[in-house]
Amino acid sequence: MYHGQGPVGRDRATEHLIDVAEWAVTELRRSADYVQVYVSRTLEIKVECVDGKVLATCVEPHEGLGCLIRQGTRWRYRHVSPSAIGELLSWPAAAGSGTKPDDDRAGGGMSGPVSLSGWLPAWQGAAHPPAFTPTPAEEWLVRDTGNVHSLRTLEDFTSRAFAVVDTEGIRAASASRTVRQRVEATVTVNGHHYRGLSRRLVRGADTEGKYLPGADGISRIALGHALDSAAAEVRGKHRTPVVFGPAAAAGFLHELVGHALEGDNFALHSDYLTRLRRRGAVPEPLTLQDDPTRADGYGSYDIDDEGVAAQVTTLLANGEIGPPLSSVRTVHRDGYIPTGNGRRKHYRDVAIPRASNTVALPGKEDPEALLHDGSGGVLYVGGLGAGMINLVTGEYSFAALNCFFITPGGHRVPARDVSLYGDALDTLGRIEGIGRDFGGDNISCGKQGQMIGIGIHSPSMRYAELDWSAA
Repeated sequence: MYHGQGPVGRDRATEHLIDVAEWAVTELRRSADYVQVYVSRTLEIKVECVDGKVLATCVEPHEGLGCLIRQGTRWRYRHVSPSAIGELLSWPAAAGSGTKPDDDRAGGGMSGPVSLSGWLPAWQGAAHPPAFTPTPAEEWLVRDTGNVHSLRTLEDFTSRAFAVVDTEGIRAASASRTVRQRVEATVTVNGHHYRGLSRRLVRGADTEGKYLPGADGISRIALGHALDSAAAEVRGKHRTPVVFGPAAAAGFLHELVGHALEGDNFALHSDYLTRLRRRGAVPEPLTLQDDPTRADGYGSYDIDDEGVAAQVTTLLANGEIGPPLSSVRTVHRDGYIPTGNGRRKHYRDVAIPRASNTVALPGKEDPEALLHDGSGGVLYVGGLGAGMINLVTGEYSFAALNCFFITPGGHRVPARDVSLYGDALDTLGRIEGIGRDFGGDNISCGKQGQMIGIGIHSPSMRYAELDWSAA
């Protein structure tokens, strides 16, 4: 049985939301064995600029209520906007009678008129609207570079307040603010176009007031990556040691291990997961955690989207895997311990087990020493792009970004369009060095149609003899 304990947050951003959630649970519990109500107000502002001019601005408020119920062994989810809250109250009884989950017939235990007064007011009428000043378009420009280039920038502001109440003791609320900045630089060399990327994340109070300084610095990093791509000389297929830089190493482990240890995936009992469970499948020096408590993580939170308090979960340590990341449904259905990893994109989405911040703990080795190899050279990977892992077989293929091939003589030769591929379990067994450095980054990760933010934090990490190709 699931018994969650979450902190109750009551401030101007959340106090009314938790009142609404408590009221809805009281109304709905008559027709279900378990009820969870999630109420949220989110404002997203997206500003896109190209070469110092604003191309588009998008303002998206999202506000509403989502309800998860269990009747016997069957789970159902329903979401409504503020104006449709009255329709929700007839749903559990209709659902239990065998009618469609979205059958909105009147009745089903509504105790009286539903008052919407003051519930989820429009952002324009809020007493304290979130303050956000976008970066002026010209601040992104990089001047006096001596090359032909173009800059596309994206600045995403998110202000979110939500409350969760359920029938097993959860009474919790939280509010957060983030700004994520991304730059795509394109250089033109001999009629060909080459791309470089960079990004930055800012959380909390630092997002208020004046625009964030340092935009041109992010642009310079992206431009530098684009110029490196234009100078790439490495081609063909290779098998060499591969060193993942800080954060990139955690991104790789997030794909190889993190998704496999999400509760719904873990319950599949695939061949890859069966092999991963065996002691010694991963090297003992590697410690991997899911840590939503970090102050600087893209996936950080004080409570998850089901009201469970944030906690550190050890995924890998001493050659063994830890407990799977869980949501309320996987706790009830599969008997997992609550880890506080039920996450969702919006109130329209049911919470599912998701990673927060994937963190690999530092080792003791000199990160520069990891790059040296006296025989055939080493590939350095600065980041990961698109790709996939087959959680049934363990086969993977990922694009690698910001790559260099380091020759036996120590020369760094840029490589572009790099692909890494292989078997995940075999790859994990090839870890041969963990640096004492440390760094972090932010990525967006998709699952079941929901794109959410994930933090990746780690030292440099070296693998022996991986397969890769460059075009």
